[in-house]
Amino acid sequence: MKLIRNAKNAIHAVSDEHYARYLIVKDDAGNDQLKPGYHPVTEATARKERPQLFGAADPAVRYTPRELVARRKYAEDLAAYMKADAETHPASESDTQDKAE
Repeated sequence: MKLIRNAKNAIHAVSDEHYARYLIVKDDAGNDQLKPGYHPVTEATARKERPQLFGAADPAVRYTPRELVARRKYAEDLAAYMKADAETHPASESDTQDKAE
């Protein structure tokens, strides 16, 4: 995975294959170079400017009421399942010791 800034100043994460196939060109000396307008970006810079690449909520995404209800219901169902599973299969002492280490 490569992090790049494109000509429009936007940061993107691209696969190594995409990077090699579409973003690398040969210069006159035969050396590999990024296409003009593209620049490599560090992970720290990408995390600061584009946290949604790393799992943060994207502020540009607006959820519909139906999607919000579905997300809430999923969270409630998952919590109920986890509670029932914990009651059915209580953690043994060895399990809790493994997690503490």
